Amino acid sequence: MDSLRALAAIGVVGWHYASHFGAAPLPSLLAPFYRHGELLVDFFFVLSGFVLARVYWNDRRSLSFANNVRDRIARMYPLHFTTLCVVAVMQWILVNRLASQPFVYHFNDAHDFTLNLALLNRTGLERGQSFNGPSWSISTEFVVNILFLAAITLRRSTARAVLFLLFVVSLAVILRNGLVSDTLAFGISNDIFRTVVGFLCGVALYGMHAHFLPRIAIRSGFADVAAIAAACVFLAYCALGELARLSDLLVVLICFPTLIVGAIHGRVTHRVLTLAPLVYLGTVSYSIYLVHFPLQLGVHLASVAFLIRMPYDSALFLVSFIFATIALASIAYRLIEVPGKKLLRRPRTAKLAEPLASPRH
Repeated sequence: MDSLRALAAIGVVGWHYASHFGAAPLPSLLAPFYRHGELLVDFFFVLSGFVLARVYWNDRRSLSFANNVRDRIARMYPLHFTTLCVVAVMQWILVNRLASQPFVYHFNDAHDFTLNLALLNRTGLERGQSFNGPSWSISTEFVVNILFLAAITLRRSTARAVLFLLFVVSLAVILRNGLVSDTLAFGISNDIFRTVVGFLCGVALYGMHAHFLPRIAIRSGFADVAAIAAACVFLAYCALGELARLSDLLVVLICFPTLIVGAIHGRVTHRVLTLAPLVYLGTVSYSIYLVHFPLQLGVHLASVAFLIRMPYDSALFLVSFIFATIALASIAYRLIEVPGKKLLRRPRTAKLAEPLASPRH
C-alpha cells in the first residue's frame, strides 16, 4: 500500500509539472500523468477509505470519536500548516517585492488563508484554489474523515445505512457534474462528493476484503494479472482518452479497487511493491504530495528574482526536480511530520493511518 501511494504521489508531481510549468519532457513515457494525472488523487481517496476502515472501524477504536479526530489532525495538519505558511510568504514576496503575478493560484488573501487554516479550503466557501493548491484534497479528505468517524460511532447497521445513503447522494452528484468539476451542489464543492465516492468505495472494498474474499482462494497469478491489467487500463485511458463522466467513475470504482486487491494477493506484485526504495517513498509520500508545489513556487521565484530562464523542457531538469522533491520530502518527514505527530497525538494511540491514501494521503 505504501508503494502504491508513492507511485501515485510521483504521478501527481508529473501532472503538476506539466500543468504549472507548461512543459512535458519525456512525453512518450509520462503521457498518462501529463494528460490526466489528476485522477491519481482519486486513487488516494480509495486507498484512504480502505486503510481507515481497517484502522478505525473496529470495536476497539470506532467509539473514540474525539481521539480518532485528534489522530487525523495529528497526521494531517503539521505539514499542511507548514507548507501553507511557506507558500504564503513566497507568494507575498513574488507579488509585493518582485511585482510579479501570483504563481498558478491567485486567491491568496486573508479569507482563503483562514479557510486553509481550518482545512475548509475546498468545501464551497472558497473563491477558488489558493496557497498550496494541492492541499484541496487534504481539505476534502479531512471533511470526509470526520463524517466517517462520526458515522462509525453508531450501531454497525445504522452506520452502514448512513454511509450508503451518503454514497448514493454523492454518486448522483458525480453522475450529474462529473468527477472533475468546479461546480457546486447544494452549496458544497463537487470535490467533497468526489472524495466521498472514492473514500467509501475504499471502505466497501475493505469490508469485502475482510469478510468475503477470505472465503475465495485468490490465486497469486490471477491477482498479479488483475493488478497489471488494472494499471494498464488506467494508464491507457489517461494517455489516450479524454475524461468522461462515466469512464472516470468506472476507473475509480473498478480499476483502483482491482489494483489494490491484486497488489495485496499477487506474489510478483507484492515482491515488487515491497522493494525498500518504494516502501521508503511510500513513507514520505504525504510529504512528496504537499512539498512539490512549494518547491515549484521556489523555482519560479528564483527564476523571476534572478531573471533566469529555467529549462523546464529538459528531461534532466524534470528528473532533478523529482529527486529534489523527494529530498525535500524526506527532510519534511523527519523535521515536521514525525515531530508534529508526536506533539499532537494522544498518548499510547495506535499507529496513525496514512492520509491521501493524501496523498491524503
